[in-house]
Amino acid sequence: MHAIVLKYFVEVARCGSVRKASEALHVAASAVNRQVLNLEEELGVELFDRLPAGMRLNPAGERLLRHIQGTLHDFQVVRTEIDALKGDRSGHIKVVSMDSLFLDLLPAVVAEFSQVYPAATYTMTAAQPMDVAAAVLSGQADIGCSFVGRLPTGVAAVVLAALPFGIVMPPGHPLAGQDQVSLADCARYPFMRSSSQPAVSSVTSPEFAKFWDEIEPVATCSWTPMLKKLIIAGKGISCFSKIAFIDELERGELVWRPFDLPALNEMQVGILVPTQRVLPHVTQNFVARMTKKLKQLEAVAAAV
Repeated sequence: MHAIVLKYFVEVARCGSVRKASEALHVAASAVNRQVLNLEEELGVELFDRLPAGMRLNPAGERLLRHIQGTLHDFQVVRTEIDALKGDRSGHIKVVSMDSLFLDLLPAVVAEFSQVYPAATYTMTAAQPMDVAAAVLSGQADIGCSFVGRLPTGVAAVVLAALPFGIVMPPGHPLAGQDQVSLADCARYPFMRSSSQPAVSSVTSPEFAKFWDEIEPVATCSWTPMLKKLIIAGKGISCFSKIAFIDELERGELVWRPFDLPALNEMQVGILVPTQRVLPHVTQNFVARMTKKLKQLEAVAAAV
């Protein structure tokens, strides 16, 4: 089997349709479909269930996808080891993280890391907090960073930081004078969501998950810098960890208040890695630098 065939197969599995895969690959849909059919013919089994809404991996396809992901990861490890033998300080680092960590933590770590590993390359993907662990488990990323709840088998947190969920608002907001904020308090004022999906699972806090689903937001925006500007402009309040707003909190432009729910106050941000595969040496070094930066931000956040 050739690499191009596997590439097409993985993309169809990811997109759920030949048409979407062809658009992502910039290849004719007929060519993608032909490669998938050739692959099925070679293996003697269908790999997808063809449904009216698209294509879904069947058990044989899921098994092949796991094999391909493992093979690609092993190749990346070998390539990194060969680079090390050549004396290159290179490698490819794959990170998936909730959006708020793209503001400070990840840019700072990449800037510092590039001084030591100038030939390193990066794939960095923003995802909803509850999707991060699954991306690490599947091999889409080698490092994850997000709020940590119940982790699936095969994923572990190498470090945790006390950076709980709370309410962010302008300093003149009526809730800014309270020590803690209730969900009922939030419902009385214009509220903005970072996504339609809550950052906290119903297992961690059923009250918050219910509030998130039922609230009628004045805006829903997945891009944290945009929400920052809207909050500062007084358009509404929103839920975040301090980690996304440290500069604004230090300057007094915004105020952060904790919830009155223990489950939310105990939330932690963690750096996640797979436990069932060995990370390349360069990736392990990147994790170490992420860990150091996260703990530094934790200390700063505690002081503002």
